Amino acid sequence: MKIAMVTAFWGPAYPTGSGIYAYEVARRLAEQSNEVHVYTSSVGNFNEVKYPDNLHVHVLRAYGVVWDMNPLANVFTRLLREDFDIVHVHSYIFFMSNMAALARIFRDFRYVLHFHGGLNYSEAKMFYPWRVWAKENIYDRLPGLFTVKMADEVLSVAKSDIPIIKKKFGVDADWIPNGVCTEKFSYSESDSRIVTYVGKLEKWKGAETLIDVFKIIHKELKDVEFIVAGDGSLAGRLRNTNLPVKLIGHVPHDKMPEIYHKSAVSVLPSYMEGLPTTCMESLACGVPVVATDVGDTKEVVIDGETGFLVKPGDTKTMAHKVIELLEDEDSRKNMGKEGRRHVEENFSYDAIIQKLCDIYTSLI
Repeated sequence: MKIAMVTAFWGPAYPTGSGIYAYEVARRLAEQSNEVHVYTSSVGNFNEVKYPDNLHVHVLRAYGVVWDMNPLANVFTRLLREDFDIVHVHSYIFFMSNMAALARIFRDFRYVLHFHGGLNYSEAKMFYPWRVWAKENIYDRLPGLFTVKMADEVLSVAKSDIPIIKKKFGVDADWIPNGVCTEKFSYSESDSRIVTYVGKLEKWKGAETLIDVFKIIHKELKDVEFIVAGDGSLAGRLRNTNLPVKLIGHVPHDKMPEIYHKSAVSVLPSYMEGLPTTCMESLACGVPVVATDVGDTKEVVIDGETGFLVKPGDTKTMAHKVIELLEDEDSRKNMGKEGRRHVEENFSYDAIIQKLCDIYTSLI
């Protein structure tokens, strides 16, 4: 098959959930003798990444970035030049996704649209009320609806988003979840006193909550250190807390296992998620997670078994659950082992690739 992957962001050098997913899927499809072309924006770092011979990455110039998350790159004309069997678009929200849907009118490829979460954002409305209003009342009713309706097949990484997709756009979606490379993210036990956060440093990801959680933990346990992998508009506030926080910015995806192997517990205080890859990767490395119960996080973080779930914004409970894991070594290691088993059984890329290939074959 000749397959195009359209993704606004591309891993592993610029690690975002959808970018990493697109990278791992594209690489594995290429290794199965498919010809794969990836179209992505110029936002991010693409240096020193090696690909299979039949995986071709096309970096398109971004003429701007809307709302700090939507690169304006023109994939429309590029899709018109080639004959593809499948065009697999990651997320419906991006300008590049809109252009791929438009290209479907003019070329006879099969168009697969993959939702990457974020449809259930009731908690995030408090941070960006105008953006949410504009998305719901303008984008979702015009370009967003068009982008979804043009698809020959709709997929979702989050089970909880499937009924929302049906209600909002009138289409059915199949569940094809995020995955993790369990060979790369290997199991390892650690006796460290490090609490780790991986993600954007923005309000909707709970970066302000994160600061308060760290303060409570530090007050109780002076020997605990914190690692923050990621960047964003609230990075400066973390730097100015006088807490033992090490901000390491964006980390290439291949280096992330080293971060988790140094960690005792990881945290995700987000107000909006799909199926968070960072939780899978942490558990694959044997590191239990304390996360907010949003999106499909509960599919990965099984409360009381692979970590703990708390309500969004509940800083005290999140901090105390982290402290509980730090102080109870047996419980922490048992949860890490159970987390590894859970990820291996349910979120391996081998199973995901087989499901995708079955869908592609049925379409063509």
